[in-house]
Amino acid sequence: MRRLVVTLVVGPLVVGLVLAPSAGAGIRVVPPFDLERYAGRAAVGLLVPGAGPTVTREHALAALLRGRVEHELLGGVPEGEPLIELGLSEGPEILVSLPPPGRTENDRRYPIAVLGERGLLTSSSTRIDGLVSITDVATGRLRSAAADDPVEALEQLDERIERNDALRLPLTLLLAAVVLALAVVRPPLAVRAILVALVANLWLEPALALVAGVAAFALPLGLASTGVLLAYLVSMGIDAETVALSPLGPSQSGRFYGINNLLETLLLAPSFVGAAALGVAGPAVAALALVTVGGNRFGADGGGLVVLIAGYALLALRSSGLRATPRRIVLLAAAVAALALVLVAFDAATGGESHVTRALGDGPGAFATDLGDRVELSVRRTAASAGALVVVLAGLGLLVVGAARAPRTPLVDAFLLSLAVSLVLNDTPSDVIGVGSVAALALVRLDRRAAPRAR
Repeated sequence: MRRLVVTLVVGPLVVGLVLAPSAGAGIRVVPPFDLERYAGRAAVGLLVPGAGPTVTREHALAALLRGRVEHELLGGVPEGEPLIELGLSEGPEILVSLPPPGRTENDRRYPIAVLGERGLLTSSSTRIDGLVSITDVATGRLRSAAADDPVEALEQLDERIERNDALRLPLTLLLAAVVLALAVVRPPLAVRAILVALVANLWLEPALALVAGVAAFALPLGLASTGVLLAYLVSMGIDAETVALSPLGPSQSGRFYGINNLLETLLLAPSFVGAAALGVAGPAVAALALVTVGGNRFGADGGGLVVLIAGYALLALRSSGLRATPRRIVLLAAAVAALALVLVAFDAATGGESHVTRALGDGPGAFATDLGDRVELSVRRTAASAGALVVVLAGLGLLVVGAARAPRTPLVDAFLLSLAVSLVLNDTPSDVIGVGSVAALALVRLDRRAAPRAR
């Protein structure tokens, strides 16, 4: 993958946007413009105007002024006092284009330019050269990255995002169909299919994908699963765009980098299979999975961190041979909550940011509100699409079939619990239940002679 050399520019841009973001920075809302016109005298980029399936000009303007975005299905208009005013002359001049009047599909990115700078605009909220969120203007997160041909780079970036958007659903449905068929006719190959799909998703790093692909095919299942986790850790450590701009990666609207809900659910399979299959090395696999999914420099998924901790705790309890009495369940839940709080707090203290760290940082009330919003968003997303409703209902049916099959292994119980926690913490039930249900069935159907057993 052709990589751009990122250079943080400490100058007028940082002074105007970081030291005094509330004073404004000569921000003007203008009609969509040709980026070629400003590339020689400005840092240019593509701006994502909102979160959700649709966006309006009114909602985008509110997000621009307040530095906060609210999902369209929850109202779309963020609350709070404006952080900036339009048209003030302090700081560098920033030209921003917004969606047209009325409601439009949120599948287009709009030009933005910061005059007096050079290169591509980027920010800590996206970690992608050339792509910024509409909230970055008011919050002072805009930075510039060096680029030989910024306009060409932006055209390639926009094409890649559009291509991934077009491929994500068909590839997910194809993967689910393949795993489901293999779970019925060749159970040992069903989990391998998930590993191969995860490896193929890293095609932007061909050498790494090739090595991980050989491991996924040739190594025993536990080692193959660990190899896939390691490949994701390395890929995100080398270049965050490898996963961020992958077909199964973030949508580049509400989520920009790291592990999204779809990948989080797919990675649950190798996370638990590797920990269960490798016995005494299981805790090391669990630590690898936690860093890969939840580490700020890597997956940066606070919700995924909690999901994994809950599943691993149940895996340890079930594998120990102890009965799951009410007292032990309560103690286990308390231990999971305590460990999750410690890890999320550590992640936040070291610069990590997710909806979990933001909500916990604002206190228990904000966390409860955020949790309620996510449950509401899950319901609205499911009800808003007939396809999503069918996927959720069919997936729930598969989960019932898998959960009813006795005896369940510790691995299956841990996986099912992680899906339940994910449904509460995450807000895309069709992703969680859709791919999670076929992965659960694959684990249930796994040949008993080859089924991973934790020690």
